[in-house]
Amino acid sequence: MIPALAVLLLAQATQSPALSASRSVHASGEGRVSTAPDIARVVVGVEAQEPTVARANADVTTRMKKVLAALEKAGVAAKDIRTLRYNVDVQRSFQGPNAGTVIGYRVVNQAQVTVRELPRLGAVLEQAVAAGANDVSGISLEKEDTSAERARALERAMSDARGKASVLAKAAGASLGEAVDIIFVVSAIGPLPPGSGRQVLPLDD
Repeated sequence: MIPALAVLLLAQATQSPALSASRSVHASGEGRVSTAPDIARVVVGVEAQEPTVARANADVTTRMKKVLAALEKAGVAAKDIRTLRYNVDVQRSFQGPNAGTVIGYRVVNQAQVTVRELPRLGAVLEQAVAAGANDVSGISLEKEDTSAERARALERAMSDARGKASVLAKAAGASLGEAVDIIFVVSAIGPLPPGSGRQVLPLDD
């Protein structure tokens, strides 16, 4: 299981927007939902260093074509492969404070690959490496559609915020009305910063 959503609500209760802050109560709430990943994203690339740009580019282009063909053969759809980075770096022989002379060029071609069958992730990467990929990094496991988890997290955060606000209102000799304003933040992983959401609730005597 991986943390999918975290929601933080800061609740403010007031009898009406026109009333003073003395008739308000502030509370925060948080809702979390964990879910199992159903896809993996990984960066697969080829890099080469040669004396000339042309040779480095030719090497990278040839090997990247083989890698893409291997990914397709492994069952990865074309829509699940997108170019992430293509870069040419000048390699120099640094000598003291001087930049030195150019000794070669490094060319990098990376693609982000989405694997939708998690049990086959290892096999897909093995085939990519066998085809010539020498840069595999940034593996992340994700849930592609988190709309249901988001809704449950919001419900839990709202309930948590209202529960705390109700306790504070009761201690002040009042009761809560309906929410008049809600601000929330949804995050894929980790805690949310304090004060990143707000809920405004009226107080009824």
